[in-house]
Amino acid sequence: MNRKLIYFLVSIAYLILIAIGLYGVYTVEATLHVKETPVAEPQNKISIAHTEIFGKLERPQVIFDHGKHVEAMKAEGCAACHPVKKDNVISFDFPKKVKGKSKTDAMNAFHDECIECHKKQSSENKKSGPVTCADCHNKKNDKIKIKYPIAEFDFSYHDKHVRKLKEKIGKDDCGQCHHFYSLEEKKLVYKEGTEESCYYCHDLNKKRGPELTAITKVSAEKGLTIKNASHQQCLNCHLKYQKQGDKETGPTECIKCHTGKYKTVEELSKVSRPDRKQKDRIFISVENSKMKGVPFDHKNHEMTSKTCRSCHHETLKACKECHTLTGKPEGNGINLANAYHQVFSEHSCTGCHNKNKQTKECAGCHYAIPVMDVDSLNPKKDTCNTCHSGQKEKYSAAPIPMSSVEKVKKEIEIKVLENEYEPSKFPHLEVIKKLVKISNDNKMATYFHRNAKTLCEGCHHRSNISAEAQQDTPPNCKNCHMVAYDRKNPNKTRLLSAYHRQCVGCHDQMQIKKGSSFNFEEGDRCGACHKKKVGGPAEIITMKNDRVVKQNTTNIINVWHPE
Repeated sequence: MNRKLIYFLVSIAYLILIAIGLYGVYTVEATLHVKETPVAEPQNKISIAHTEIFGKLERPQVIFDHGKHVEAMKAEGCAACHPVKKDNVISFDFPKKVKGKSKTDAMNAFHDECIECHKKQSSENKKSGPVTCADCHNKKNDKIKIKYPIAEFDFSYHDKHVRKLKEKIGKDDCGQCHHFYSLEEKKLVYKEGTEESCYYCHDLNKKRGPELTAITKVSAEKGLTIKNASHQQCLNCHLKYQKQGDKETGPTECIKCHTGKYKTVEELSKVSRPDRKQKDRIFISVENSKMKGVPFDHKNHEMTSKTCRSCHHETLKACKECHTLTGKPEGNGINLANAYHQVFSEHSCTGCHNKNKQTKECAGCHYAIPVMDVDSLNPKKDTCNTCHSGQKEKYSAAPIPMSSVEKVKKEIEIKVLENEYEPSKFPHLEVIKKLVKISNDNKMATYFHRNAKTLCEGCHHRSNISAEAQQDTPPNCKNCHMVAYDRKNPNKTRLLSAYHRQCVGCHDQMQIKKGSSFNFEEGDRCGACHKKKVGGPAEIITMKNDRVVKQNTTNIINVWHPE
């Protein structure tokens, strides 16, 4: 009797072990709170998770080797997995068909497509893929994150496509790629001179005006995000020429487009821009405007931008088509003055200029200059006439002659605060010449600076040339900033702080090693600009002379006086 019981218990144990084994094969739960490790090179693999459909995953994601499947299904082509629409256009959706909108319907569609194909391949004695859950939903996939860099179709790619297409068909035909959706005809149409970026209609994450909103709504209904529209448009064209035996066609592999390598503005400066018969120079003048017209070098702005959307954020129409003097719905109520002058907008003239002033070459002076006039909430009023000149031919300005700065002092000795350190010797002429060169090498800086006196305002920032007692002799720092701390006006910067904030701040912004606050060796921070006097205390400001510092808490900088 006991032996029978033992046999029974052993049998139950075996059944439990078998059940656990089968459960491990067919069901693997997703690991929670696992740090994702990005894959350095995706290698044409795709992560299938679709959390927007399934929410929190019950099983690990599937890492799908797209490149291996393309090679295995070469004879069948893309249509083996992706649906074919009218005109033999492949839509790169997967699965082909989903019967309903529930999570279960989506899951079954994936399983039907993949598992049934694998079974079919296996029945034909061909190399096939897995058919059990755990082989696809592998636990190790929980730690993998696959993300492709954005593919950037820049001006060089556009120029290459225009030239190659002309070689193939013998003429220019922008309609091969460009079209727009006619709200009246309810279909895609092409009209010469209306070519625009795909992003305008297919970037569904941007807020648009009334007309474009109606078009993006159609794109959303058809599932034509910028990703889907680009794949459908580009890949179908590339595949068409591949089938025709063309060896010099575009790529069809993920990693060939999504390289993560992008050309700079400088690299694109010699590439021709798309030709829509646009004028190289434009005189911006608005009827009933209270300000003079602005001469605008459109060609120069094209060559210094990576995309037309930098300015034309909605369409390639002129700004005044959507933004009027008082504003209208097509321009989201933003009037023309604000469209051009919004200080913090990446699309406005002023906003773009402010962004460019943040580069290290410009930031040395501009980091301390407010980007707006507090009273008007716009750029300083005395700079308006630089653009609003009313001169139709004034599209550029002459560079600053280097000879115009030769008369300034070569070196200035700053000794008003001399105490623990020797006076600081400032290479005045050398600095000015460097700033003049930086200005002359930059077209935007050349246009706005006009003369050396403008550059002087980078340091002499509170000076007014017309009020100066002697020409070319602006006030010094000590004329405005007090040596002592003003207890009644705590907002007033004392002289010591003014010097260091101006000089060290400039070096920091321009990434100049000497005299910067972040790139110095221990004990050499101050000595870079003014030598330490012999017999002075050991690095008071670095808190090394702790006893002296504690005894002089109210006047820490002036604790030592040479005998």
